[in-house]
Amino acid sequence: MSDQLKQAVLRYTGDQPERGGVTITPVHGLYLVRRTTSSDLEYTVEQPLICMVLQGRKQVTIGSGTLSYGAGDTLIVTGNVPMASRIGQASIAKPYLALALDLDTAVIKDLVLSTPEVHRAPAARDIGEDLQDALHRLVRLLDRPESLAVLKDGLIREIHYWLLSGKSGSAVRNLGRPDSHARRIARAVSLLRADPARPAQIERLAAAAGMSRSAFHLHFRAITSLSPLQFQKHLRLMAARRLILSKGKRISEVAFEVGYESVSQFSREYARMYGQPPIMDKRAASDRDE
Repeated sequence: MSDQLKQAVLRYTGDQPERGGVTITPVHGLYLVRRTTSSDLEYTVEQPLICMVLQGRKQVTIGSGTLSYGAGDTLIVTGNVPMASRIGQASIAKPYLALALDLDTAVIKDLVLSTPEVHRAPAARDIGEDLQDALHRLVRLLDRPESLAVLKDGLIREIHYWLLSGKSGSAVRNLGRPDSHARRIARAVSLLRADPARPAQIERLAAAAGMSRSAFHLHFRAITSLSPLQFQKHLRLMAARRLILSKGKRISEVAFEVGYESVSQFSREYARMYGQPPIMDKRAASDRDE
């Protein structure tokens, strides 16, 4: 684990305003995380990204598998997948530190087409030190905007190159292929993300993916681990929780806003996902605001 990268993240996040532990950087898609307390279980639907833990520990569940990530471990997500995660080790003296970078399909496509060794699917190799070095140089430039403007694109490209050269290279490479199943399903997912309250019309989603209905169901589940309707339910419930925690709306208003026709069904599914009914989260949010 690069101590220089860890120190660079510590310095930059220490100078930024607190946003729930996440620092949004001037580099589009690059986020730095610094938390001094462990977290509750959080549900997200992640787009393709790389997340590197620099200090502390985080537990991540994708599908039926649960893994624990510590300092130096890297999670590479190559599909739109639902995740449940919890930060388990964090303190004021030793905060949890991580960085995340969204993967850029345009950069991947260009590398696959223009770089022979990437196009030939090179043998997977250990890219840890090279990847950390490139990330360190990128983070180090965050407080030097003039240099960042000139060097940022080259560093982003280098980071993607190392990812293509590593153990997950084949899955990353598929993100750059317009006709890959991952890219096709991503087009359908973008429709669901754009308006999760809208009823999921399988024919419309399958058409966006350029697949038959049966092939769409098969590949959607293979890539996301969920059916399209289950995926949409995750999006709705996550949107509902954000509204409950931040907007102070009535439970019935939230249920209808995110696409539910039945408040009782919404409450049951919310409790199943978050471990308690929505009214409990609403009360907790109200207590914090007082």
